[in-house]
Amino acid sequence: SIIKYPFQFPEIAPDEIRINVLYAGLCQSDVHTVREVWGPCQFPLVPGHDIIGEVSLIGSEVKDFKKGAIVGFGTMRDCCGNCKFCKKGKENLCLDADFTYGLYWGGYATAMQQPAKFYFHLPEGFKIEKASPLFCAGITTFYPIEKYLNEEIQTTGVIGCGGLGHMAIQFLHKMGKHVTAFTTSEKKIDLLKKLGADKIIISTDQNQMKAARGTIEFLINTIPNDIDFQPYISCVERGGKFVQVGMPSDNDNMKINVNGLVVSEIEIIGSMVGPRHSINKMIDFCNKNDVYPIVEEYSFEEMPKAFEKLEHGKPFFRCIVNIKDYANKNGLRK
Repeated sequence: SIIKYPFQFPEIAPDEIRINVLYAGLCQSDVHTVREVWGPCQFPLVPGHDIIGEVSLIGSEVKDFKKGAIVGFGTMRDCCGNCKFCKKGKENLCLDADFTYGLYWGGYATAMQQPAKFYFHLPEGFKIEKASPLFCAGITTFYPIEKYLNEEIQTTGVIGCGGLGHMAIQFLHKMGKHVTAFTTSEKKIDLLKKLGADKIIISTDQNQMKAARGTIEFLINTIPNDIDFQPYISCVERGGKFVQVGMPSDNDNMKINVNGLVVSEIEIIGSMVGPRHSINKMIDFCNKNDVYPIVEEYSFEEMPKAFEKLEHGKPFFRCIVNIKDYANKNGLRK
């Protein structure tokens, strides 16, 4: 269960920053972690890797952040810096990477202390009350779009129009691409069009799926469940790309027709969040193009309710928790 847990930070290290957490986003990864879907974890556990905060304390070696600055923090806290991936700016692939929480406290807290090199400056006017999910759902979709899309690709698609999918639709639309959204919910049609979807396909309608075969050059799947992939892969044009960003449990396996991949030369690509240079590009893109998640806001006292909604209900795209009001009220800003 989720309970309030008082704790004290160790003395701040020379390369660390401590923040007062302002907003924390809730992610399905948090559910998978605490329910040990991806393996056993150590309790007590403080999840949270979609974080907006205000710098309150700076280590002696930190030079590029100031006290009072508003910053973002995402899924990673550290990397080795020496492997071939880190040297190429692909630290999200570092084999010695540390994730934000597990052995350390994450963002479901009034304060957080982490290495400075994984905090992100935010521009003036950035809509921080909506922005925390950008550091997970946002970068998870922005990174492969930025990496694999080019000017020649015009027809794109998004499978699953939830927390990740509604971000992918906005990114692709703002980049000038034709966007097809695959959803099981007819209730979302009008909203998805407002977000930028040019075409909506109800994926349970076999006629609509059949008509879409071979029409999409770049298709991104955000669904974190074991699904029948073949009808979706069949929608990819010859020579096209199918990008998987949703993460099912370890026991789920992808079933596809290999012959179809070979004959059509379709690439299947896995993508894992994103490196720091891509996160900075995303922040700039969102600020310039007014791209933000749609969120449901909860108070810190409502954290258990928000987590329950995430795990068993259907959030309106993304749940965030306003932590600053609780901290202010209870004298917890340091």
